[in-house]
Amino acid sequence: LYLHIGVISSVFMVGLTAGATLISWLVNRESSIQHRASRYEILLFAVILVHTLILAAIAFWPGEQWTHLIFAIAFVLCGLCAGCYFPLAARQLADSGFETGQAGSKLETADHIGASAGGLLTGLALVPLLGTKITLFVFVLLILANVPLAALRIYKPEKLCSLDTTAFSMRGLGYTLFGIGLSVIFCSNLLAAAGAQLRPSLPQYAAQALAGQSHLEQAVVAGQNAGEINYFEVYESIDTTPDEATKEKLAGYIFSSQDLAPEVRGFGGKMNLAIYVDTTGRLINFHIIRSNETPAYLELLNQWRDSLNEHQLFQPQPFADVHTVTGATVSSEAVLSALQSSGHRFATQVLGHPAPIEHKLTSNWRGMDAHGIYLISAFVLTLIVIYRGGFWSRLAVLVLNLVVGGIVLNAQYSSEQIATILSLHTPSAGLTGAFLLVIGIPLLIIFFGNIYCGYICPFGAAQELLSYIVPERFKQPVATERMQKARFLKYVVLFVLIIVFFVSRNRTTLAADPLIEIFNLQSFDFAQSWGLLTEDRFSFLHFQLANVNRQLSILLIVTIALTGSVFYARFWCRYLCPVGAFLSLLSNVAILKRYLPAKRFGKCEFGLSEKDRIDCLCCDRCRYERRKSTQPLMPYTLMKLLSRYFVVVVLAVVILVSTVSVSRFLQVIPAGLEYPTALAAGGQP
Repeated sequence: LYLHIGVISSVFMVGLTAGATLISWLVNRESSIQHRASRYEILLFAVILVHTLILAAIAFWPGEQWTHLIFAIAFVLCGLCAGCYFPLAARQLADSGFETGQAGSKLETADHIGASAGGLLTGLALVPLLGTKITLFVFVLLILANVPLAALRIYKPEKLCSLDTTAFSMRGLGYTLFGIGLSVIFCSNLLAAAGAQLRPSLPQYAAQALAGQSHLEQAVVAGQNAGEINYFEVYESIDTTPDEATKEKLAGYIFSSQDLAPEVRGFGGKMNLAIYVDTTGRLINFHIIRSNETPAYLELLNQWRDSLNEHQLFQPQPFADVHTVTGATVSSEAVLSALQSSGHRFATQVLGHPAPIEHKLTSNWRGMDAHGIYLISAFVLTLIVIYRGGFWSRLAVLVLNLVVGGIVLNAQYSSEQIATILSLHTPSAGLTGAFLLVIGIPLLIIFFGNIYCGYICPFGAAQELLSYIVPERFKQPVATERMQKARFLKYVVLFVLIIVFFVSRNRTTLAADPLIEIFNLQSFDFAQSWGLLTEDRFSFLHFQLANVNRQLSILLIVTIALTGSVFYARFWCRYLCPVGAFLSLLSNVAILKRYLPAKRFGKCEFGLSEKDRIDCLCCDRCRYERRKSTQPLMPYTLMKLLSRYFVVVVLAVVILVSTVSVSRFLQVIPAGLEYPTALAAGGQP
């Protein structure tokens, strides 16, 4: 290995020296600075083209056709291209005003940092995860990322000079966060898909947890859909005399809904249940092995789940007398459907019973429910108000969405839906509230712009209505540059939530988003709490203390958001909301924006311009002439102080939200690493 590395390094260094010598002679030829700058970019284009072609050839040319000579030539050419970059960069730094020593020092430092970071990233992450070919392809993309800016330098050099420094730096940071987040999402989904293939649908530890001390025997049969059905037979000991050997009798079966009812979907996508029945089909117990449901909704099912035991799963309609849970309707329907379909198919495909008439509780297409009717109606009403309405009609729509969409139906779009769609999961297709929130809202934004935040969002409506409580003369205006910096921080919140969720794949890390539970009035079960208090005070205290940190954190964040909205309109929406940040990224498309009334950015009270339209919430406040107060601004000392340190205040809230998510992330990661595995020894990594 050391011999090979030495040979590769040697031939690479030969090319490096030759490339640096060649390009130095070309760039140092006598000419004007303008002609030299143009020559730099043309040479850069040529080097990038050759470099990418060489790397692509190394990656995808069949290895058996390579000889030692071809390998040596390839590495010499790679070194040649790498050597060309140094004189080009040094010359640009010199033309920018750096002294020769400073330019050389900066390049040398960058070279060392890049080499060490590249070695760590390639050796520890990219090659083991993606393989050599894909890693080289990633490097080709990184090299090609230099092309757009180089082209802009050649054809539009004045554009670079006129860029606003603050906006340009924040946009660059934004692209960096976007790239990192996209990479984490891609790798997380890749590993999750691989894990789903490697993990058994019914792990033995999950089956043993249901069976208790009973003996398990694993069995496999062929399913109807060219797959296998894995299940366990449960055996219980029979009392015998001391002289007789221990005997066991078949007591029941444990099987997985993933094998028998894979089409069932809940609020967040597919779920997998471990189901324990006796030999007659009576449900003894079940566990949720994996799901993508909102943790707060699953908590609502705790008491309801016990009422499902003792039902006969092999009967045609085992849950005819069972009602779904208010506040977690979709999740409870999915559980019932998974139990019923799995029971029927296990009885027919494994035990050979005659097929019962299967009454499906869910299907691939679901009809419209109350939440779906509301969301469609809210969208139609919003378009009517946008085209024909005014300030007061828009205010009426906000009140309607707050009351009906928030308090009554809890049809609130949150980071839960973002995690669902980015995880490549969806609820059952149909005109239901669950499906429209996950799929319909992003499509609405892509076509019409961010009208959801401006009109339909219940929490956004609550904030705007609160902003009218305090007269304008009591509110201290904020400088446009400060608002611009503060608006960027919501993308930082989105970035933190994306990272902690997709690294842990645990939905409780999203708890810092108040939109998840702000209108979930059923999340605290008073009846259950009172029963625990009267029956077992210790259980009651444990039940309360287990959720106190989460509840207090959410309460504090909600209080800050609503209080800030009293003095700064849409405080959470514009400066902190991760959902608003995600939808803003989609709103930049706005396919049909030309057919919507034009925005009057010159009258925007939030300092937005045409260049900042990605942050526009489509609130249409700029289009409505509102009566301004003629009284002078009140000398309100606290508001002046808050306005002066506005960005600092927003940053403090960002740190609070991030701390809640990161602390939860640190709690769930050790538990995730301790999960038992059922992989056979000697398997391929």
